[in-house]
Formats: sequence, C-alpha cells, structure tokens
Amino acid sequence: MRTLKGIGQGLEKLVIYAVLLLTTVLVSLVFIQVVLRYAFSNGLVWAEELDRYIFVWLMFLGIAMGVYRQKHIAITAVADRLKRFSKGLQILVHIITGTFFALLGWQGLLFVQMNLSGTAAVLPINLGIIYSIIPVSGFIAMIFVVVLMTTSKEEKT
Repeated sequence: MRTLKGIGQGLEKLVIYAVLLLTTVLVSLVFIQVVLRYAFSNGLVWAEELDRYIFVWLMFLGIAMGVYRQKHIAITAVADRLKRFSKGLQILVHIITGTFFALLGWQGLLFVQMNLSGTAAVLPINLGIIYSIIPVSGFIAMIFVVVLMTTSKEEKT
C-alpha cells in the first residue's frame, strides 16, 4: 500500500513539473506573439497552433490532477441523504471513475493509432504525438483513482 501511495506521489510530482514546464512555454509563446504582433505587425505563424496544443495538454493533465486531489465538482445531494452508505458510495464512485478513465485511455490509444499518419496543419508534428495526451492522462487518472481507493482503505485501519 505504501508503494502505491509513493507511486501516486511521484506521479503527482511528475505531472506538476510537466504542467509548470508547459505553462512556462505557453506564457512565453503568447507574450512573444503579442510583442511581435503589436511592435512589428507580424507574428509567428506556428505559435498559435502550438499554443492550442499546449493548452489541450494542460487541460488533460489538469483533469488527472483534479482526480488525484479530489477537486472536481461533485453533486453530493444523494450522498448527503445516505450517510450510512457513504463509504460504499465513495468506493462505487471510484470504481465508476476508474472505469471511465480506463476507457478514455483505451479509446485514446485507438485514436492515437488512427492519427499516426497525419501531421498538424502548420507544424511538422505527427498528430499521434499531439493526441497522445488523451491516453496518457486517462491512464494517469486511472492510477490516481487506484491510489485513492487503496489509501482510503488504509486510513480506516
């Protein structure tokens, strides 16, 4: 159990560093674009497309982090009325969430395979690389759900 918790914490750090790096690149590119467009009336053609792809990567990594930190919106009306079953409901929610992210990861892999032959409109980047964040974030979120399920059991004892 401690190993799984350690894996979760290590994966969390990895995702945080990736988000920090991508955010730094995104802010830098947008700043450069603004300066070039207003000062020189000419921008970088490829930067806008790269900005979009980085933003999508940040969104998917943020989804995974929201799962791990349990910060997503939750409708608790039913759970509040069924206090006796709260632990069971929590496990059920984890199972449903984990299943969703497993399916997202699997279908994301299929989507990446379908797009391996394409390239982006402006950038010479393979679309499979761009779309690879879908299965990666799905599997990361699934791992986080497993960690949450095991650590919630561990905290009871």
